[in-house]
Amino acid sequence: AVGFGNTRLQQANELLELNRPLAAGAVWVLVSGAFTFVAASVTVYYAPQAASTGIPETKAFLNGCDVRGAFSLQTFCVKSIGVCMVIAAGAPVGLEGPMIHIGAMVASYVTLALEHVGLLRGSSRSHLLTHLVTCGVSSGISAAFNSPIGGVLFVLEDLAARWLVDGQLILQCFVSSFFSQLVVAGAHITSLLVQTVRSGDRGVFQAANLVKTSSGGDEVTGAWYVADMGLCVLLGVGIGALLSFSTAAATTIVRVKRSVVLHMTQTYDKRKGGRKNRAPSRLSEVVAAVFPVVFVSVLAFVAPLLFSCKVRQDHMEGKSSEDMPLGIGHEVDHRMFVRFTCQQGQYNDLASLLLPSLSGSYHSTLTHLYSRDADEGAYSDASLVVLAACYYVFPLFIIGCSFPFGLFVPNMVFGSAAGHLFGRMVNRAPGLVGTRVAHPTVYAVLGAGAALGGWTRMAIAISAIMLEQTGNTDSLILMMVAVLSSRLVGAVLTPNSFTDEVIKQKNYEVLEPREPKIMSTLSAGAVCARDVVCLRPVEDVASIVRVLMHTTHTAFPVCQPASGSNERFYDPERRGSKQDPVWRVKTGSHEPEPELLGLVTRATLLDLLEEMVNSRRSSERTAPHLRVPASVMDQHVNFLGTGMMIGADELGTVPAHVPASRVYRMFSLMGVRRVIVVQSGGGNRLGGVITRRDLLDAIEEEEDLRDGGAARELRQRRERGGGSGPRQRRRPAGDGAQGGALLTPRPRASWASGWDDSRTGRSLPATVEH
Repeated sequence: AVGFGNTRLQQANELLELNRPLAAGAVWVLVSGAFTFVAASVTVYYAPQAASTGIPETKAFLNGCDVRGAFSLQTFCVKSIGVCMVIAAGAPVGLEGPMIHIGAMVASYVTLALEHVGLLRGSSRSHLLTHLVTCGVSSGISAAFNSPIGGVLFVLEDLAARWLVDGQLILQCFVSSFFSQLVVAGAHITSLLVQTVRSGDRGVFQAANLVKTSSGGDEVTGAWYVADMGLCVLLGVGIGALLSFSTAAATTIVRVKRSVVLHMTQTYDKRKGGRKNRAPSRLSEVVAAVFPVVFVSVLAFVAPLLFSCKVRQDHMEGKSSEDMPLGIGHEVDHRMFVRFTCQQGQYNDLASLLLPSLSGSYHSTLTHLYSRDADEGAYSDASLVVLAACYYVFPLFIIGCSFPFGLFVPNMVFGSAAGHLFGRMVNRAPGLVGTRVAHPTVYAVLGAGAALGGWTRMAIAISAIMLEQTGNTDSLILMMVAVLSSRLVGAVLTPNSFTDEVIKQKNYEVLEPREPKIMSTLSAGAVCARDVVCLRPVEDVASIVRVLMHTTHTAFPVCQPASGSNERFYDPERRGSKQDPVWRVKTGSHEPEPELLGLVTRATLLDLLEEMVNSRRSSERTAPHLRVPASVMDQHVNFLGTGMMIGADELGTVPAHVPASRVYRMFSLMGVRRVIVVQSGGGNRLGGVITRRDLLDAIEEEEDLRDGGAARELRQRRERGGGSGPRQRRRPAGDGAQGGALLTPRPRASWASGWDDSRTGRSLPATVEH
C-alpha cells in the first residue's frame, strides 16, 4: 500500500517538475479514485462486513454476541485487500483498526483448523476461540503500532474489560504479540538487507525511534520542567474536547447516512397503502464511497499551492553553519521534503507534511513533527494549522463509507500537529519568558497520545503504545497526564466512544460492565424466557431437522418430559392441521416442567446430520447443500452418554429466585451466551432460558416506565431497522420435514464461512422438499 502510494506521489512530482500541474493533479486524483473504486467494489459486492474498522464486531463477539459474517474467509480477504487499496488511494485512514479485525479472524481460522483435525471437541471450542481471538487482537495492535506490551494492555483495557481475565490469558496475549512483533521486525530487517545489497553499503540494523535528537547536543530527548505539568493538562483538555466533538459529529454522520439510505430505498406500495424497503443499489454505495476520497484528494493537492516555497539548508549560499536555522551539528534528511511546484533546492512545507501521509507514509509525517532537527524555520505555523485542520475534518468524510479503514493514525497526526503548534505557542508566550518549558517536539508526542486517548477512551494502553512507539521514557509522566486529561474530558462531553456508539447503532447486544439498578430488584425467574424449544433424550432425525429449520437458536435444552404431562409433540399424520413443528415447553404454567438433562448446541446437531448423510452418500461431501434423505428421518439419536450433550451439572444453571444482577454479571464478566434457569426448591426442573435480549428487554421496560414511553419509541425504531434478536425465527413454507429435507447453505464448517458457535455461521434458512 505504501509502495503504491509513494509511486503515485513520485509520478505527480515528476509531472510537476516538467511544469505540468494539471497532468500531475489528474494523476493524483484519478489514481486515488481508481484504488478507492476497487476497494469499495470488492467490499460492497463480496463482503459488506469488511467495511469500517471491524473493532465493533470484534468487541461484540468477545462480549458473546452473534456477528453475522464478520469472521468469514471472504471478509478476511476483502479486509486485507481493501485496506491496502484505500491507503494507496490516499484516503486519510490507517490500518490499525482493520489489523485488530484481521488478527481476530486469523485466530478464528486457527480454531477452525484445530476443529477440522479433531483436536477440539465439546465445549472447549468456544473457550479456546475466545482466548485465541483475544490473542489475535493483541497481535494486530502489536503489528500495527510496533507495540507488543501496548497490544496486551489494549486487550485488557478495552476489548476484554467486560469479562474476567486470568493470568494465563495475559501470558498468551503477550506471547502472541511477541511473535507478531518478531515477524514485523523480520520483514523490516529483510527490507534493510535488500537495500544494503542494492547500495553496496554495510547496513546497521537498529530499532527505529520516531523521536529524533540533535546529533551534536547534550539535550535530553524528552526533557521537561515543572511548568510543563499544567500546560500538559491544558493540552489534554483542549484535544479531548475537540475529539469529543469529532466523536459526536462522526456518530451523527453515520446516523444521517443510514437514514438517507433507508429513505432512498423505500418505495410506496399502493395495494398495501404503505412503504416497504428495497435493497439499496450496490453501485450507489460504491459511488458514495469513491466521491469523498476523490474530494479529499483534490483538496490535499490544491492546499499546498497556497503556500510559498522554502530553501533547503543544503542549498543556502553564503551561509555558514552557525547562520543556519538549525545551528551546528544539526542534520536534516532532505529526502523527506517534497519539492512540489518549487524550484530545485526548494520545498513546500505543507506538501512535505500532508502529501506523504496521504500516500501511506505516516511515518514520514510523524518524523517531521517529532524531530528536533526540524524547528520553526522548517515548517511555518500556518502549515501546522492546515495539517491539523485537514486531519480533523478529512476523516469525517470517510466515516460511513463502504470500505475498510482505521481512524487511529489520522487522530495521531491531528494530535501531533496540534501539540507541536501548542508547543511553539508556549515557548513564545510572553507570560512564560524566563520559564523553561519542553521543546515543541515533546508536545507533538504528547498531543498524539492525547488524541488517541480522547478518541478511544483508553489511558493505560495508549500511554504504553506511545512509549514503545517513540522510545521516549523521559516524558512518560507528561504522557500519562495528557492522555488521562483528554480521556476524562472526552468522557464528560460524550460518554461513549465512537466504537461504542457504532455498537449501539448496529444493535449488537453488548452489556455494560456494571449492571443497572433494576437488575437488583428482579429475579432470574422474572427475566427469563419461558417459551423454550427443547429436545428429548432420544429424538428422531425428523424432529432434529424441524428444529434446525424452524428456529435460529444456538443451543437447545435436552429434557425428559414430566410424567403425567400433556405435552403435544409433532404428529406427521396431521401435517395439514395447525400444530407446532417443534417441542415448545411453556414453563410457569399449570403443567409440570420437564427435567433438564443437558444442552446440545446447534453446531453439534449439524455435525451429526452431516456425518449420518455422508455415511450413506459419499457424494454429499462436496455438494453445496446438505440433503437429508427420507430414509434417515426415522432413525433415532440418543443424546445420553454419547458426548454430544453438555450435562446439566456442567451448565452452571441458576435457580429462579436468585437476583438478576448475578445473571447480568455472568454475561458481562464471563461472556456466556445463555443461562439456563431451573425451578427453585431443588432438582433440575426447567424454568426458562436467559439471553442478552431478555436482560436488555428488562432494562428497556424500566426505561419506558421512567421516560414515559420515549424509550419504547426508540426501541421500536431500532427493531424496524433490523437486527438479530435471539428469539427471531425464520419459518419456511411447509410445516414438516417428511420425504427428505434440504438445508441450505451447507451446514458444515468451511473456510469460506469461518467458524463461531453462533447463528452467524450456523443459521440456516431452510426449504422443504416433498
